[in-house]
Amino acid sequence: MSAATPTLGELEAAVRRHPRQPQNWLQLGLALNAASRSAQALECFEQAAALDPGFAQAQYNCGVILYHHGRLEEAVTRYHAALARQPQFHLARSNLGVALEAMGETEAAMVAYDAAITDDPNAASPYWNKALLLLRNGNYAEGWRYYEWRWSAGRVGQRREFPGKRPWLGGVPLRGKTILLHAEQGLGDMIQFARFIPQVAALGAKVVLECFTPLTALFQNVAGAEVVVGVGDPLPVFELYCPLMSLPLALGATLESIPWTGAYLGAPPERLAAWRERLGAPRRPRVGFVWKGNPRHEGDSARSMPLAVFKGLLHAGAEFLSLQKNATDAERALLDEHGVKHVGHLLEDFADTAAVLETCDQVISVDTSLAHLAGAMAKPLWVLLPERADWRWLKEGETSPWYPTARLFRGARQGQWEDVVERAAAAMQPLMPF
Repeated sequence: MSAATPTLGELEAAVRRHPRQPQNWLQLGLALNAASRSAQALECFEQAAALDPGFAQAQYNCGVILYHHGRLEEAVTRYHAALARQPQFHLARSNLGVALEAMGETEAAMVAYDAAITDDPNAASPYWNKALLLLRNGNYAEGWRYYEWRWSAGRVGQRREFPGKRPWLGGVPLRGKTILLHAEQGLGDMIQFARFIPQVAALGAKVVLECFTPLTALFQNVAGAEVVVGVGDPLPVFELYCPLMSLPLALGATLESIPWTGAYLGAPPERLAAWRERLGAPRRPRVGFVWKGNPRHEGDSARSMPLAVFKGLLHAGAEFLSLQKNATDAERALLDEHGVKHVGHLLEDFADTAAVLETCDQVISVDTSLAHLAGAMAKPLWVLLPERADWRWLKEGETSPWYPTARLFRGARQGQWEDVVERAAAAMQPLMPF
């Protein structure tokens, strides 16, 4: 029978009894960090490292928390200290690469990832981090191969298996076959990668598309898919399957060959008619917007901004529509103060969202699913991004090869969005009639 996991109180008592034992401080720090008390956890890890400067695990965990607090140079120092004691500590080397990349030292980060892979060729973390670096730098040919490590790295859920069916990653002819392209990751991911479905159909396959429930009505007429089902619904007969986000690998997509022939998603006509009637004709340029993403997303704290900062974009010359689904009462009160019409709580699914976007002249969004939908609909789109944006927006530049109608505003440091909003507000001035 295995021993029960010590409680936080028991770990605190152990530290009081034996305050000179680094391992006790480490265990207490891990428990505090698991309880989302990272500042206190850091104090424990620092105490463990002070008692034993060569304690690799303590130095490593200091680095992890310092990185998440934006103290990148200190994190790098701690990772180096861990590696000095334990040179083949692949997690420390992989995380060192992440910190170096966040500091703009791309080449050094790649060296760290490759060294971590050498240290442990079966460890998934450095492969995953290398994939994100390659994709962020636009090296798609190599990046998609490493991106398949996403399953082993445990960052995107479990790889799905379909007994009796064959996985497809290219190379096998599809003519006359039925292939299931199945859902994975998030709503924005599915919207972004749906552009590859017509290429699969063009290879002669009958495509069954599985998507998350909020997308089923929107995706009913997506090009290339003969059958669209929601996750959990019965699946028709098929022979092959492929996760939607493995299609770029299977199809050999490069930065230059990302498919774009114009808008590939649009609102169902009946939804559009209903929303046009509900909203009425705009008397000024209509701007749809959101300022935050799903709070359950791992990186949401970096990509979302306070409405109190975003309100700097609420120009008097436009009619603003809030499409924010998870607005708080306080946020809705602030919207009311600025004369903003809030419709987010009325949106049943993404077919509704697409219908509202169809009525807009401009869309402004942080990095969330609304940005992908507006881009897929070829709407004029501004995306407000943190300093180190997600890989799909690349490392630099104001344009996106994924969404030609998008303009990217980069640069928020650790939640400091004021400069980004100021630049976007200045760009908005010439577009407003008064």
